[in-house]
Amino acid sequence: MSGLETLFAFKPVATATGTLALLGTLILSPTASSQPEGNSTGELTPMIVTARGGFAEAWQSSPWSTSRMELAELRHRVRSMSEALTGLPSVMVQKTALGQSSPYLRGLTGYHNVLLVDGIRINHSAMRSGPNQYWSTVELLGSERLEVIRGPHGIIHGADAIGGVVNVLSGQPGFTKTGMARKGDFLGRLSSAERSWSALVNGTVSNPRWAADFSHAERSFGDLEGGKEVGKQVNTGYDSRGTNFRLSRKLGGDARMTLGVQRVLMNQVPRTHKTVDGLTWRGLSPGTELWRRLDQERSLFYGRVSWEDLGGWADTGIVTLSMHRHGQERARMKALTQGGDVQHFDLDDLGISARLEADDPWGGRISYGMEWHRESLSSGGYEFDDDQIRGIDLAQGPLAADAQYDRFALYLNDRRESASGWTLQPGIRFSRVRAELDRYYLKNSDASTLQAHEAKTYDEWIGSLRASREIEEGKFLFAGVSQGFRPPSLYDLTSTDETSAVEKPDTSLNPENFLQAEVGLRGQADGWSWSMSAYRTWIEDMIIRSPIESGQSAVLKANGDGFIQGLEVEIGYDWSLSWRSEIRLSWMDGEVDQMLDDNATGPVAIGGRNYTPVGRAPDRLMPSQAEFLTRYAPEGLSWWAEFSLLAVGKADDLSLKDETDKSRIPEEGTPSYAIIGLRGGRDFGERTTLTLAVENLGDADFRVHGSGVNGPGRNFIFSLSHSF
Repeated sequence: MSGLETLFAFKPVATATGTLALLGTLILSPTASSQPEGNSTGELTPMIVTARGGFAEAWQSSPWSTSRMELAELRHRVRSMSEALTGLPSVMVQKTALGQSSPYLRGLTGYHNVLLVDGIRINHSAMRSGPNQYWSTVELLGSERLEVIRGPHGIIHGADAIGGVVNVLSGQPGFTKTGMARKGDFLGRLSSAERSWSALVNGTVSNPRWAADFSHAERSFGDLEGGKEVGKQVNTGYDSRGTNFRLSRKLGGDARMTLGVQRVLMNQVPRTHKTVDGLTWRGLSPGTELWRRLDQERSLFYGRVSWEDLGGWADTGIVTLSMHRHGQERARMKALTQGGDVQHFDLDDLGISARLEADDPWGGRISYGMEWHRESLSSGGYEFDDDQIRGIDLAQGPLAADAQYDRFALYLNDRRESASGWTLQPGIRFSRVRAELDRYYLKNSDASTLQAHEAKTYDEWIGSLRASREIEEGKFLFAGVSQGFRPPSLYDLTSTDETSAVEKPDTSLNPENFLQAEVGLRGQADGWSWSMSAYRTWIEDMIIRSPIESGQSAVLKANGDGFIQGLEVEIGYDWSLSWRSEIRLSWMDGEVDQMLDDNATGPVAIGGRNYTPVGRAPDRLMPSQAEFLTRYAPEGLSWWAEFSLLAVGKADDLSLKDETDKSRIPEEGTPSYAIIGLRGGRDFGERTTLTLAVENLGDADFRVHGSGVNGPGRNFIFSLSHSF
């Protein structure tokens, strides 16, 4: 294989650990195990399953901008699931804290992207708008691959799928043909700049009818070492652990049942930039709190039945029942003599989905299905004094004290080839969301601000039309126009002061609407491979948070219009059977309506102040980015080496809110940077693999735009895996 297939790690790697990464999460769908199709050169065509909701299609001919990343090698060097996405086109992985990372996809983050674990929705209505900590609760060690779709994909994946969709996928159950099989895998990882260690143990037991997978990961991080100017970043370390278990049973023919459990715990994760330990690098202003820490516990319980080749109107299907539980507790100690507080929420999400495929009457393939989720939220908190002795209870925590959020949707998506050679995929989706605000307050510190019970209902129809065509052998043109929809969440409707900003509940907000047009080209020939796309997203009624007063943390929420547009280029070349190089380029621009504090003459009056609507960049607009990779893997030998260069431009096109965030964004914007890395690995026999990486070889001081910590300085990463 060559080019971009190699770029996304499509090329098989001859390591024992790669073949034993059967991990403890659930199976996505029976079609995910379909063998890759052959192309005219006899090479294997990589398959993706996220674009069609769990049903496999060839990556090369897909009408979506997608990436597929095999984790057999990535797990040796990357620290978290989010950070595994670093370097992909139009992807910026912001780090509020060492243990809180959140990807921006095509300019959007937080609740504007959908996170899936084997096709199960992890997003919920308590997710914050900006960079948030929830993506960090998905454990990377224990997964087989990541699939990324850039751009709106609301037809299949519903509300929030605006910037893109990330699907964390486990391996297929390893049923045997006869007898019983047992195998396992151990991975250890050490990192110098992170002062960390990580360990994973997983194992599988299977026979022709049953398969059981288990994995457990433990991680411990110390204080992060920055570059040569910054040095040790105090109060940044934390611990985490994650466990996955899956039990699969063949039901006969091509049907299968899967039961599984996933649990992740993150303990005492500091949010350092809000505290006196925040950096002063490049004029940053530390916070005033003595400390702020976050605990998170997330559990997923699920059952799934899947089948294929049944015939009729439900030829292939996936039916999933899930219970997703997410608990969070944030504790902070304010400045001396001010004491502190604890705020927490607990959310239970009961969901069911049915996805079906069948041949349609027109000679194509039709997909259809339904989803239903009921989310129950409770939130609370209390104050404590300087000695951490508990005081009065808060009226609520960061969100409504009691609320319920129901989602229901039906969708229909067709796929057929026209006589002119185009493959067309029209789709439509109806969504209904109902928010029951049982008990919420204007101020979580004041029980007298209790608001009357309120119910909000949001209905929306959205459509999509995607198309692709093979214009020459191995060269595909793809294009599409897709709508996205996001109703106000419980966070939008009832949030107070849970994060860096102080805000008030607002039940008058309108749903957000998005429309993206995209055209692209991908292909391969004579050792070259490429994929490029151009897109523009039109934004209508996006919920924007603007500073209420210049230089203050309080914000107001209002709907605004705007756009985000960009270019993505990926080019790969195989110099020989042993050498290959790739480059990825991204450029992005955008503007969205915001409210500028203008108390004297502003034409818009809100809450006793006047504001002037202005068009400014969206929050944390991604700067231009380029990544270059060259890899040498001698044919027939058991070692490999890789050189990488990541170059990121200056981020000085700031939103109004960015300009007030002095603890994370320097006054003149986030500086540009270039990071050089060297990596290598070797197999010892068929069972043991050793890897060594040196990241940030020049020990540069850098910060991903909008982050609360600087990136690691010169970082030596050592890992060892052994199968048994």
